[in-house]
Amino acid sequence: MLKKYSLEFVLLVGNTGTKTVKNALSDFGDDLEIIQDHDKRMKITLTTIDPTVIFDICAQFGRITSAKIE
Repeated sequence: MLKKYSLEFVLLVGNTGTKTVKNALSDFGDDLEIIQDHDKRMKITLTTIDPTVIFDICAQFGRITSAKIE
C-alpha cells in the first residue's frame, strides 16, 4: 500500500482562480480543499502519494509558503 501524505500550504497567486488550481490538482490528490482570501492567497489542503507533483503544479501558478507535510 502506498503511503499518503497530508499537505497544507498557502499559495500566493496573481489572477489565477480557485477553479483553475482545483482542476490542475484534482487528479493528483484526494480530499482537496481550497480557500481563497482577498489578498490572493489560497489555503490548500489535500492528501496525495507524491507531494513533489503537487508543489510542482502549484509553482506554475504562484509562490508556495507555509507548507506542512505529515
